[in-house]
Amino acid sequence: MLAWRLHQFGDLEDLGLDEVETPAPGRGEVLLKVERAALNPADRYMIRGQYPKPAPLPFSVGRDACGVVVQPMERGSFKEGARAVLLRSDLGVSRTGTLAEYVAVPEESLAPLPPGWSPEEGAAAPLTFLTAYQALFSRGELKAGETVLVTGASGGVGTAAIMLAKAAEARVVALSRSEEKRAQLQVLGADFVIDSGIEAWEEAVKRALDGGRVNLVVENLGGPFLQKSINLLAFEGRVMLVGLLAGLKSEVVLGLLIHKCARLQGLSVSAYSVAESQQAWSNILALLEKEDRRPLVDRVFPLTQVPAAFEHLASGPLGKVVIDVTA
Repeated sequence: MLAWRLHQFGDLEDLGLDEVETPAPGRGEVLLKVERAALNPADRYMIRGQYPKPAPLPFSVGRDACGVVVQPMERGSFKEGARAVLLRSDLGVSRTGTLAEYVAVPEESLAPLPPGWSPEEGAAAPLTFLTAYQALFSRGELKAGETVLVTGASGGVGTAAIMLAKAAEARVVALSRSEEKRAQLQVLGADFVIDSGIEAWEEAVKRALDGGRVNLVVENLGGPFLQKSINLLAFEGRVMLVGLLAGLKSEVVLGLLIHKCARLQGLSVSAYSVAESQQAWSNILALLEKEDRRPLVDRVFPLTQVPAAFEHLASGPLGKVVIDVTA
């Protein structure tokens, strides 16, 4: 089978499309023929060697997939030919990932492709929606009527957070540099969209809220954005740090956290147990059905063009970048 494998930590030129043996599923696993995989910014961090305890080289990155079970477990839940999506797992982190034609997957980490969804949508959803759900509900404790600020709102986690927060009857403020994307974020349900490229975006948020503050921040950017997000918090507000697209380091005024009794928390979807991820996924599907929403897919690349797909992801698309593993 073909698989994109990382041969040394560095950058995209260190990936190679290799012919390798098809994996044999172990105990509790099935063999999944990957139809679609999706890229995440975290995959690029993995390529650069910025993740702790990565899998031994060479290995394939990729944490999202939709595919067909071709070798099921004996007396398992998935039959041969069943289409499934991959939820939270160690694939693409501590074991070989989904940028490959076949992967061996723990059956407990799979869920059926939702009815009516395309394979592209199935691959695009799990990691970003589970992350957004964790930020909003599992850790962020969002309540109906509260105000949510989503930074970096046009990415996969950002768009997922907007859809889920609106389904939970929250008010949403979304940040994006692109005028075109801001218009699309309003269509998704954002109540206010603010240009994050202007210096005074913090003041623009306050004006939009008539001087009010936000209860919860889904922070996808970090870097210099983090302190401004803290500035915008209401009393007992929460900042859920899920991304570092604007920088790995931030300077934070600690006294403001104390004064506001605020909470700043880093999140990782890997902290979900299998049972938690399955329950969260069920809740996600219910929220999406309520609003008649689907995951956003920006563009689909063939398997041979994975480096170009990563470059497109770095350009800041609206929604997810997906790989057609069959093409």
